Amino acid sequence: MKVLRLKYEKNEITKKNKAIEVCFKCSTCSKFCPITQHVKKYNLEDSFITQLFEAEKPEALNDVWMCCACEKCVITCPQDANPTEVFTNLKEKSYQEGLAPSIVYRLVEQLLQESTVYSIKFANMIRKRAGLKEVKKNEKAVKELNVLAEKAGLERKEVN
Repeated sequence: MKVLRLKYEKNEITKKNKAIEVCFKCSTCSKFCPITQHVKKYNLEDSFITQLFEAEKPEALNDVWMCCACEKCVITCPQDANPTEVFTNLKEKSYQEGLAPSIVYRLVEQLLQESTVYSIKFANMIRKRAGLKEVKKNEKAVKELNVLAEKAGLERKEVN
């Protein structure tokens, strides 16, 4: 088996879980991943997590955002690593560096504006056609989410 040699500043990504350093190219996590089972370009011989580790700038890969954090990789890893945490760290770095998919920034902006990731205006058009009452924006939730975002250092990014 091939032990992974990380090409990026591993301490930055693994700071929350040093166990990922023991990862080797066994593909066990990928064999149980609900996402990789449905990715056409995916190849079990070159595990999903290995592709990320071998990338020059893994946080720039859109594949980072495919992880749904189900933690099947954590449960099945024979080395007791935590790939989910690595993906989460990469997502955070990707977002902070402006490398996340544009939909992520749009969803964050939508959440901070209306306290939901769907458009209340659009939802109300559909509800009206169905004869349902209109839903209103929860101003208290918007305020609380914005306070949390500020405390967490979640900066609003320009949506392209």
